[in-house]
Amino acid sequence: MPFNDKQTSTVSWAKDKTTSTYHAITGRLLQNSFIKRNKKSIIIGSVIWLVINIAGSIYFNTAEDKAQNDFLQAGIETALNMKDKIRSPLLENDILSLNVAIGELEKKIKPVFSTILDHNQNVIVHSNPDAVNSKLNNLIEKKIIGVFDDVEVNIVDYMGNKEITTFCLPIFFSKIKIGKILFGLNSAKLEKTISAYNMGFIILVVLTTILFIIALFFTNKAIKNKISKNLAELENLQKVGPYFLKKKIAQGGMAELYLAEYIREHGFKRVVIIKKIWPHLAQNQDFLDMFIREARLAAKLQHPNIVQIFDLIEALDTRFIAMEYIDGKNLHEIMVIEQKGLPVDLSIYIIQKISLGLYYSHSKVDDKTGKPLYIVHRDVNPQNMLISYRGEVKISDYGISKAKSEPSFTQVGVIKGKLSYLSPEQALGKDVDHQADIYALGIIFYEILAGKKLYKFENELEAIRTIPVMEIPDITLERPDVPQELKSVLEKCLEKDKTRRYQNAKELHDDLVKIKHNFKMRYNETDLADFMNCNIRPGKDQSDN
Repeated sequence: MPFNDKQTSTVSWAKDKTTSTYHAITGRLLQNSFIKRNKKSIIIGSVIWLVINIAGSIYFNTAEDKAQNDFLQAGIETALNMKDKIRSPLLENDILSLNVAIGELEKKIKPVFSTILDHNQNVIVHSNPDAVNSKLNNLIEKKIIGVFDDVEVNIVDYMGNKEITTFCLPIFFSKIKIGKILFGLNSAKLEKTISAYNMGFIILVVLTTILFIIALFFTNKAIKNKISKNLAELENLQKVGPYFLKKKIAQGGMAELYLAEYIREHGFKRVVIIKKIWPHLAQNQDFLDMFIREARLAAKLQHPNIVQIFDLIEALDTRFIAMEYIDGKNLHEIMVIEQKGLPVDLSIYIIQKISLGLYYSHSKVDDKTGKPLYIVHRDVNPQNMLISYRGEVKISDYGISKAKSEPSFTQVGVIKGKLSYLSPEQALGKDVDHQADIYALGIIFYEILAGKKLYKFENELEAIRTIPVMEIPDITLERPDVPQELKSVLEKCLEKDKTRRYQNAKELHDDLVKIKHNFKMRYNETDLADFMNCNIRPGKDQSDN
């Protein structure tokens, strides 16, 4: 491999590794029960903590800057004031007057030392008399602060063991330098002041952190008590809004389904299904968001082949969905009872109705804007296809659907939908559109004709490897009575190449209508109702009674 390719590969690997590690860490943190429970409190508390400490940092930094500026300004002003006093005595070499000026300086600001030098850097007067008539050589410059109004300010080592701040101002007469005044101030007091401000900020951070932790502790305790109370009430819930819960009829990984009644005055009564999040998930905001999204999205779909959503109820800090009650079985249950392939005309009728429901959701437009919503179910499987004892065919569960108008809760790299009904593009992690639903419907079509599952995978990795390359067995080997035209329709549903697959569910529906017409199939809703009541209903009635 060329060096550049190796370098690019290494960089890509490092970026991918960093990204995956970041997502893994943040993912684990966000799944932590304490963080999930106190997410809102942590965010609000963190913002308050941050605002207080930012304000404190600004205050203490401003105070430090002021202390430093005051210190420097005092030295600069003193130097400037001394300039006029010593110019004439320095020119005239009036030692007495210069000593008087140094004495005044000593009284005013109490410097570590002060001196006046001539133009040759010789000490004329000094706060230490022993230093007179010598060179100033006990200062070692460490840091230049700057020049302010001709006053040069430096940090120096004084006599080899003490840091001081010196102020030096050249003295001119008729633009000729005749000497300079130099004095050093002890900055220990300033350093103590700055240290005090720094310590003050540290104390502020520690105190606000302790208060934040204490507040979070009590908030968490209050939330846990509230959750415990709500969970206890959820366990024994008898009524949700205007709906009276009668009995639990099903349960899944995320929610329970209850048969319920909506009773009004004058004897008006409607039987509905209440979808209730499991109590231990009721406080999980991710599940709540997904639940609300499902209700909001499904409520937009008003079609005879889609389960209708009537209401979204909020109670005990959770949500409930009231939906249409379908008195019947799902396709999976029907296949378990039958244990064989369904009649060809019955199978065609069911797929025909499902394709109409899917086409409606795929092509649904926003009622206000008229723009397509691009709703993709992404979980088309037999358990979500409901058949009533009246011969109705309904699509249910838009919980993980994808729509342009709604936020997606899909994480990068996470496969959505049951493994046995994934399209090749889903298995490969590619963008998913409505044709993935058509592929899944093709699998259902194959299975209800064959009377057995097409795919069966033990894990996600096996599905990813197998689905994109697996050849679909010839349906006529399982069902010799399947016409060639129907076989072609089935194969077109299950094309791995999307360009050769049905482009929309309406095309599939229309081809099935043609087959029914060509073979003079008169199968309708009444026939399906007869099948359900004769073949499926007796076992259900016995189990209920």
